Amino acid sequence: MMYAGIDYSMTCPAITVGSTKKFINCKTFFYTSSKKFEDKYSSNIYGVLAFPYESEMERFDNIAQWAMAILKKFKVTEACLEGYAMGAKGKVFNIAENTALLKYQMWKHGIEYYIPSPMTVKKDFSGKGNSNKEAMHNAFIEKTSIDITQIINVKAEKSPISDIVDSYAMLCYGIDHHFK
Repeated sequence: MMYAGIDYSMTCPAITVGSTKKFINCKTFFYTSSKKFEDKYSSNIYGVLAFPYESEMERFDNIAQWAMAILKKFKVTEACLEGYAMGAKGKVFNIAENTALLKYQMWKHGIEYYIPSPMTVKKDFSGKGNSNKEAMHNAFIEKTSIDITQIINVKAEKSPISDIVDSYAMLCYGIDHHFK
């Protein structure tokens, strides 16, 4: 069985797929509009350049198609998708529309998904429900013995590092609490 942890967003979504919590045996993909991050960083981390778009709906569809291509390629049967942050500000309706397209596609393709709150996953992964991006990165290092900032030269609190960490945390949460 293959599972996925998904940190879904409009700017730098990330997906970690695997059947185990051993990061080195997983594959992680992030979708970026920055050419500087389009690359194969290691045997299991890949930056994919975003498709151009002319409307917000086309943008959302492109992201959902990218995500579904990964889920289908690895025959993912279940996924953990980060829930909405209750204090979110900004384009909350756009975020919801974007996420709805992915949920619809997963439903349509028979991929069961779970939506834990960000606070729940943070507490499970780092020990604190209000962990910031740096604390999550430190928990990632503790669990994997890998410092992604040494692989992708970006600060821990920046994308794509924080997105990779969050997608892996979602995978771990799903393995521990949901996946069969």
